[in-house]
Amino acid sequence: GAYGEATDGAYGEATATDGAYGEATATDEAYGEATATEGAYGETPPAEEAYGETPSDEGTNGEIPAEGAEMTPEGYLPGTAPGTGNVDLSLAELDNFKDTWDPYEPSDNAVFWHIPKAGGSTVKDVIGTCHRFVMATEFGITDGHENDPKIAVVYPGGGPVGQDRSPFVNVDTTTIAGIERAKQMGFADSGLADAVVTPFIYEANELFTPTAKGRLFTVFRHPIDRAISLFYYIQVADWEPSYRPDLQEWTLEQYATSDVAENNWMTRQLTNQLEGDLNDDHLALAMEVIRRKFLVGLMTQIGRTMERFERYFRWTYHVNPPNQEACRVRLLQGGSNTNASGNKKDKPQEGSEAYELLRLQNMYDLQLYEYIESLFEEQDEFVQDIPADFRNIDATCCKCFPPTFPPEGFTCPLAILN
Repeated sequence: GAYGEATDGAYGEATATDGAYGEATATDEAYGEATATEGAYGETPPAEEAYGETPSDEGTNGEIPAEGAEMTPEGYLPGTAPGTGNVDLSLAELDNFKDTWDPYEPSDNAVFWHIPKAGGSTVKDVIGTCHRFVMATEFGITDGHENDPKIAVVYPGGGPVGQDRSPFVNVDTTTIAGIERAKQMGFADSGLADAVVTPFIYEANELFTPTAKGRLFTVFRHPIDRAISLFYYIQVADWEPSYRPDLQEWTLEQYATSDVAENNWMTRQLTNQLEGDLNDDHLALAMEVIRRKFLVGLMTQIGRTMERFERYFRWTYHVNPPNQEACRVRLLQGGSNTNASGNKKDKPQEGSEAYELLRLQNMYDLQLYEYIESLFEEQDEFVQDIPADFRNIDATCCKCFPPTFPPEGFTCPLAILN
């Protein structure tokens, strides 16, 4: 075969370890009891029942339009928050991010908004470990690269032994200070990153410019499931700043009524209203940010979600396609994502005291999530003219003998083993 000369797994694309970035892993049902690996966020991967969606065959025979599917705001699902109507929906503070319906351009910067405990680590690992794209995350400044004077692609160690190191830009886009440093180093115009990861969308807007814009995408999880997962996770995640071993003695009800529990985290982050009270205007604004600026994914639909991201951003395999596909399959079907702690927790029933208390903490986020679920179906239109198997179409293999490359060129990841 075209790729048969390459040794399976020789370059690490097909390894089953979900840990290029060291995130802790745990099944959804386990609610985030993490394995004892160091991690930046330690999100749970998608739930078992979320796997195995059959990718849509729709559009597999369609031609790929030069500018992608036609994307227009007309008729595009509006938010239905009962706000006052006086809220500013111009989104001027996010103007360096393209609207979702703006035509695709190869120069667009993919920006992944990382929501803790929502399956983000799985997406990060597919992008970095399987697609082998250059990432901008917290990992780029390890091995002393936080002192680098110039922006560059680096290969820090720390991944699984014997696996090829992944490429990163030597900045940290997951902290506000790191975003400021990246901006000063000319991050946007460098064009070095294939994907950027950050929890801070308003600060990350400053990373980009009117001529080098970003495009936001993320994976969402039901707010109450996420809250429960976070509660159990911070009890054991001793590598996290948020580590709270004392919560092991708490009930979920105690947590839900404490100031440790998050309050409408998504709505606050999306509106930059981190303190104080929220009202319907904030919900209306959060819905508009999601509607205009985000390609949305769902943790419960991780197969469809990852495929949609790949089609939307035109991501194709260029390193060793059979290994890369095997890597992707393993990560999306669980890979090493098992509840190693054996500390499995049951989810409280809807209507129970714990559930109701968490619902009160997340009333706006719950309404927002309902809207996101509808939007997820609506946004299928953005990729209807892109073949479902786009990642394998016109794939090339830079680590085969002889190597092949796409017409636009591709920088093959260096073979540096951990």
